[in-house]
Amino acid sequence: MLLNFCLLLTCTFLLSLTYRKWPLPERRSEHALRVGLAAVTSVLLLLYTQPTGPYKIDLRFVPLALVTLRYGVAPGLFVAAAPVALRLMESELGGLTALVNALSVVGLSGVLRGHLNFRALTRADVWKVPVPYLGVGLLMFFTPHPPNVSPWVLYPGMLALHSLSTLAVLGVVNARLRLLRVTSELERQVLTDELTGLGNRSRFDRDLARLETGAQLVMLDVDNFRSLNERHGTPVGDRALRYIGQVMHDVAPHAAYRLSGEEFALLLNVGGEAQARALVERLQAQIAEPGGLPWASLTLSAGMATRLLRETPGELTHRADEALYLAKTNGRNRLVVSQYSARRTSTEGPLPDIRPRYSLWQAQRTTVNLLTQRRTLTDDDWHELLRLAVETVDGVEAGTLNIREGSAFRVCASEGYGEGLTGLSLSERSQLKWYGGSLQDWLAGRPRVIRLGEIQRAWASADEAHQPGQERTFAQVGRRDQLRANLCFPVVLGGEVIAHLNLDSLSTEDVFTPAVMQDAGVFAQQIAALLQLQERWRELEQLARLHGDLSLSLDDDAIAGHLTDTAHALLRTSYTVLLRYDAAQDMLISAARAGSTQPDGPPVRLRRGEGMSWQALETGQVQRVADIMTTPGAYRPENLEPDRRALMAVPLLSHQRQPLGVLCLLRSEHRPFQASDEALAAMLASVGTRVMERSTHLNDLRATLEASLNTLGVALEARDFETQGHTQRVRDLALMMGAALHLPDDQMTALRHGATLHDIGKLCIPDAVLLKPGRLTPDERAVVEQHAPLGADLVARIPFLHPEAHHVVRHHHERWDGAGYPDRLAADRIPLLARIFALCDVYDALISVRPYKAALTHAQALDIIREGRGTQFDPALTDLFCQLVRAEDAAGVSLPAGTDGPSPVGSGPAPVRSG
Repeated sequence: MLLNFCLLLTCTFLLSLTYRKWPLPERRSEHALRVGLAAVTSVLLLLYTQPTGPYKIDLRFVPLALVTLRYGVAPGLFVAAAPVALRLMESELGGLTALVNALSVVGLSGVLRGHLNFRALTRADVWKVPVPYLGVGLLMFFTPHPPNVSPWVLYPGMLALHSLSTLAVLGVVNARLRLLRVTSELERQVLTDELTGLGNRSRFDRDLARLETGAQLVMLDVDNFRSLNERHGTPVGDRALRYIGQVMHDVAPHAAYRLSGEEFALLLNVGGEAQARALVERLQAQIAEPGGLPWASLTLSAGMATRLLRETPGELTHRADEALYLAKTNGRNRLVVSQYSARRTSTEGPLPDIRPRYSLWQAQRTTVNLLTQRRTLTDDDWHELLRLAVETVDGVEAGTLNIREGSAFRVCASEGYGEGLTGLSLSERSQLKWYGGSLQDWLAGRPRVIRLGEIQRAWASADEAHQPGQERTFAQVGRRDQLRANLCFPVVLGGEVIAHLNLDSLSTEDVFTPAVMQDAGVFAQQIAALLQLQERWRELEQLARLHGDLSLSLDDDAIAGHLTDTAHALLRTSYTVLLRYDAAQDMLISAARAGSTQPDGPPVRLRRGEGMSWQALETGQVQRVADIMTTPGAYRPENLEPDRRALMAVPLLSHQRQPLGVLCLLRSEHRPFQASDEALAAMLASVGTRVMERSTHLNDLRATLEASLNTLGVALEARDFETQGHTQRVRDLALMMGAALHLPDDQMTALRHGATLHDIGKLCIPDAVLLKPGRLTPDERAVVEQHAPLGADLVARIPFLHPEAHHVVRHHHERWDGAGYPDRLAADRIPLLARIFALCDVYDALISVRPYKAALTHAQALDIIREGRGTQFDPALTDLFCQLVRAEDAAGVSLPAGTDGPSPVGSGPAPVRSG
């Protein structure tokens, strides 16, 4: 019977696959297919029946009942015919029984059909599921049957089996329907604009690809929508868009789309261009109806194109969008059909001369979109703008966009050339030589056109300033041999050339007419606007990054380096140097430099009153000079490079107006610093001054802390009757080990602090025990061993102390084998700094004089240290320590003499008393 059940579910699953769409389409062909599959399933179930005595039990009546419930009695009888016929061929009695059972299932299902919806089966309907099968097997009670087969057992079992199988089949079918419904809903959400309920860009692209030849694409744009948003706010603008979407849905249901912002589209197949035009004009009239709402009297501009044979969706969109642009630039609230014919929606006079400017309009839209995005533009963004420029400007077939980065230019985008150009870094000199005009024209942003005869000379001149290998790159992917004309547009911002827009013709020389150059100038203006915004974003990002970096860095050299590098990048200088004020010498001395390609020479030293830097400090004002070679009193270094003649000196003064330093920025003389540069430099100086003051204050705090800790360590020596210098020696030994292990700065600080305070816990030990000259009793030794945890508790109360210093104080008496104190830690569980210091402390105790022992030699002390390798001390650290001490001894470096050491509770083995 299990095989019959599995066969039923398999056939059900295959039949469920005929449901492919939601909502379910009412197609007769699909209904007939499902009825036929149900009939085949009944036959298969009959062929794989389960004999039980003289009876054959199978599930062939389940498809019969479901078909009758879904499609009616006639399809049910069709499904029943084949199994009944097969049973009649086997035996008359079997055929008669099959006929009676089939008729009972069809009859009861037909009666139940209006009262059971198996697509939405509820718990209240479950009792109805067995009803169609009540007649199946009733003849068993009226015909002879073997003694071992009881109808009272077999009939309820068959009824339950058919009912459960029906529920299983309904579960499979309904699961398939739920999947289709959920998929349809998700697809609807993905392809629907959330605000208006119209189709979104994805649905538009999908449906546009299916648009038939002769159908119409209409692109629509809401006129003056930005003004509505500015006057009434975004919520009112959203309500206006929802209203327009509702009107479009009413006028053209299932054919309207919102593409982005205030852009909409229609895909119409209403019988021809005239009918489509009438529909669009009706839509425009309805939108423009006057009323009291803020969005009343809005207008729509529309561009319509009819799809031609073999026209791609992109070409069709291009034509419709071009027509839309013409509608907007020639009076708005118009419908322009295709490219050049227009139909007015009012009774105005003839249209003025219309120029197709689709790509120019798209470029303006692209620029506006990029201006509203608060992010740094990528090479892909610049490439899209360059691509539109190449498409728009008549006769242009290729181009490059080079943007200034510091004192050089980088090819950020290329169109019509190989991939090798993008990313090239070009010197400012090479760009000026390629331009070929005067420096004044270049800085004024005047466009320059060269043709075939002049191009080779321009290349040769620029190649002189190119870096090695760049000439070959331009020859390979720059199509030099095909170039016929070039338009170079310097993009100027703040008196400085910040980009080069190169537009090239590869087929003709006489392409750059005044009208063409005017179009190119529009793109240059858009690039300038974008770069100006980028400059502001870059400045904010650099200042935020500088503030974050300086907040993390406490090292004076790191602060100077960060400040100098940021100033160099942010102000695009040729060279930047930070001069720090040295109060002891009353001089300005260079602390950090940026922009030099040569190794740094000797530091710059400026005595008081020398150069513009001192003038900036004394006046407290930023000093700007166009050329230090002609400025009286300016400092002029030897071998001054030509790109370092324009100077801006920015004073760094504390809140008490005390000098901290001067930030000196240099450029070439044709790129003098402007007032905007001065304001930006002042902000940099403000950030740098605050951090430098904070660093000075922290250095003072650090020095005070170190002095306090050292004083406390010396005081501990005095109380313990130790000779002066023990704390200093063990600290020096520990730092020598730390340097050999390349410990980071923070761990070196912790090691130094821990070494200084390692026996601070002895302050809590009674003098009678601590200063006892003889051997300690076990109880006294237990008291002394408390100095480690007591010391850790004391140092935990000292502010600004490095946390790992606590480990040194608490664990420097632990042993590698776990026999130490106070926590009996072993091996790597002992903190690293405590393991390092344990060696230093014991070694100094061994070579020091005690009242109860003489000092050992260095060799004797090292022998005892090696004996404790792997028991008392870390084996690896022991080897390193012995190696370092021998090396220092061999080099003649003065090692600690046997004059002092730890107290009588020292950590070394005999003859040193262990504490």
